[in-house]
Amino acid sequence: MRLSAGSGWRRGALAPAAGALPALSFPAPSLWWWAYVALVPWLLLLRTAGGGRRAAVEGWLGGTGFLLATHHWLAPSLHVFLVVVAALMGLLWAPWGWLVRRLLAGAPAAGRAVAAVVLVPSAWLMIELVRSWEYLGGPWALLGASQWQVPPALRLASLGGVWLVTVWVVAANTALAVLVAVPGARRAAAAA
Repeated sequence: MRLSAGSGWRRGALAPAAGALPALSFPAPSLWWWAYVALVPWLLLLRTAGGGRRAAVEGWLGGTGFLLATHHWLAPSLHVFLVVVAALMGLLWAPWGWLVRRLLAGAPAAGRAVAAVVLVPSAWLMIELVRSWEYLGGPWALLGASQWQVPPALRLASLGGVWLVTVWVVAANTALAVLVAVPGARRAAAAA
């Protein structure tokens, strides 16, 4: 997937849509397996951003899309203010977008790819920790919570709670994005 850096409006529309994709893994429709691939389009979009600033904007827009999709049930209470709250909270994903581009842009070497599989999930976890602060609304729509009916994920949660499940899910998405985007990584995985 190669998107040109100059198609700003198109990329700006794709970012919230890509950010909203993980919402399908939460209850109703509860496609738990989708969580393991849902972030890949957003990661691929961010890695091809024209620069760090553009990646931060697309991280913010994707975070806004994620929050709108996962918090849609608040619309009857918040009305148009749901968009305002989602846009403000979506800013938490701006540094994450920058980090994704920094680690995955171009053809990352093995060291950068491994760093991405560790650091990208860790940064997502930091976002969820901040969002879980009670004065910011509490722990709604944590990515690891999408795995609430999956026995292996529940065993993982017994070790590190929903936080470890979140890290696992984002790490799986990041590894898959590396395999999809970097031909050398696919060859190395096939050789192993």
